[in-house]
Amino acid sequence: YPGLQINITNYEVNVNGNSINLTKKEIEILWLLASYPGKVFSREHLLNSVWGYEYFGDARTVDTHIKRLRSKINVSENLTWDIKTIWGIGYKFEVKI
Repeated sequence: YPGLQINITNYEVNVNGNSINLTKKEIEILWLLASYPGKVFSREHLLNSVWGYEYFGDARTVDTHIKRLRSKINVSENLTWDIKTIWGIGYKFEVKI
């Protein structure tokens, strides 16, 4: 997507040419969401996909990671994509037209 580069192999993310310091989980969440633009992922699905089925924590940890991810990326009006909250369900990677 314009302005976004995710290298999942090296766990590197660049936004508008700037390297963004993200945690492993934040990068995995972003990669998963960006791999399926427009698809809504529930918190439980994100937990299972990123943390694994053995994770016994609260599903709200996803909310915390998304909040940190958004603040680090600092999505501006110049970008054509965003991470949207779908209230009561989860999150999706939205590409703006």
